[in-house]
Amino acid sequence: MKKDINWSEIPFTEYPLFTSLSLVRTNYIQNKERVYRDAKGRYYHKDRLHGEVEVYDKKGKHLDVYTPEGKSHPKKGMVRGRDLKLS
Repeated sequence: MKKDINWSEIPFTEYPLFTSLSLVRTNYIQNKERVYRDAKGRYYHKDRLHGEVEVYDKKGKHLDVYTPEGKSHPKKGMVRGRDLKLS
């Protein structure tokens, strides 16, 4: 029987998505979580409550919600007004 993983208790740096994208640490913090950047300039941070990953474009506009494995969340998506403060 497969045991469910509680991703909210696992550090973001141990997520499969983190290692597959080779994310780089930034100086930004969002909702008490470190923000990371990929080679294309997109920003990522962990949602501490749900254990998901919030994804933003290079200007800080919210794009999507990913699962820890790096797939687009099946029930969630882009949220208007959810922006990353980059200054």
